[in-house]
Amino acid sequence: MAPQTLQYRGIIEGFLGPMWNHEDRLHTIRRLRGWNMNIFIYSPRDDPYHRFCWETPYPAEDMARFTELAEEAQRQGVQFAYAISPGNTFHPRDPAHRLLLLEKLQPFIDLGSTFFPIFYDDLVEEFDPDGPSGERHAEMQAEVMNDLADALTARCAQAHFLFCPTQYMTAEKSGYLCRLHELLDSRIETAVTGVDGGRGIISRTFSDEGARKYYANFGRRPFLWDNFTVHDRSMNTLHWTPYTGRGVHLNELCSGIILNPQNIYLYGLPVFGTFGDYLTDPHAYNPRASMRHHLAELLGETALPAGLVLSQWYTAECAEYHSSEENLPTMNEAMTLAERDALLQQLHAIFQPLCDFGLKFNRLRLDPKLASYLLPFANILQWYAMMIVDFCTAMKGHAVSPPAVLADFAGKLSILERYHFRLPASLIDYAKRLSAIFAQQPAGV
Repeated sequence: MAPQTLQYRGIIEGFLGPMWNHEDRLHTIRRLRGWNMNIFIYSPRDDPYHRFCWETPYPAEDMARFTELAEEAQRQGVQFAYAISPGNTFHPRDPAHRLLLLEKLQPFIDLGSTFFPIFYDDLVEEFDPDGPSGERHAEMQAEVMNDLADALTARCAQAHFLFCPTQYMTAEKSGYLCRLHELLDSRIETAVTGVDGGRGIISRTFSDEGARKYYANFGRRPFLWDNFTVHDRSMNTLHWTPYTGRGVHLNELCSGIILNPQNIYLYGLPVFGTFGDYLTDPHAYNPRASMRHHLAELLGETALPAGLVLSQWYTAECAEYHSSEENLPTMNEAMTLAERDALLQQLHAIFQPLCDFGLKFNRLRLDPKLASYLLPFANILQWYAMMIVDFCTAMKGHAVSPPAVLADFAGKLSILERYHFRLPASLIDYAKRLSAIFAQQPAGV
């Protein structure tokens, strides 16, 4: 097993959209140690008390649920942390606001929490990280966090802190980030979602080199907030890609890694398992074998083949880790008639076995709740397969594509695209290109 120096390894409920329910959170806390994790952070962005109503105490019934979560975490030997995001309406030099923030966190201190995440991401008021306003924001935020760390430590001697900067998706220097890290107390970890350039918020990779660059630039190890399969514009979809694209030395180079999952809890369970296997030993981690194991754990061996099919076609395309299109043959506009026929044969062979996938999936003996969540994806894949097979059958051998076939295909594709947003975007794009190619004359004709 690889040496483990990550102080924080766990799950953060930090997505937009419908929140998990209480039982989902309890289930997560009970499973953390089995996944080689040690912390659950409560941070749903659409909980009004977490962000825009940060100063308002939770109702008694909500605090009762937090109490149960904290007590369960203590029984399991893991941490429960409550995150707060006050930046949009918090006035840092207002003593009343500072007291309100401390009083909001006091009940969680009373519950035994010792880790306090404070998030300044996604502020309504934007600023230029490389302009004068960037440095001003850095100075203000560092002052807030340092004072808050002192005040919380006075109330909880074991307190540790995580701060999410407003610019949180890069290892590159900016006036804001440099000034922030210069002033921020060394007790405070800083969250980052990407260190390798590109999109950053949802990173295809988080490399060892990027983590080293973060340390070289800012003098502290990155705390990875990993949006591996979550995307604000892709809620309620299935992203069954095993944890991948991460360096094998992050357990030594990062101070923590927390996985931000999908909003549908059951979708995340196999991915949590693969993340746990990665944490156990990044060097020996096998993503494919890990995903197979955790799909079998969720679905049972009888339904595992169906789960593997769903994992093959419903991938984490939002970050381009994998694309469902990788399962399909390549095509180009300059294809001859013979090449078109060969393409049609390949597509027919791929999709014919899926033309009854939804029907077969519906006959599996699964937990009814789990089946109800997964069956729509099985049905949509079946409909797509039937559309492609019908197209291949109708087009075979035609030097000039029949207009009626093209029109029928376009109509079916429009319905899939309009009403079945859960279908991977790459499959829609592939079908559009297929239609466009066959609407033209073959090369050499």
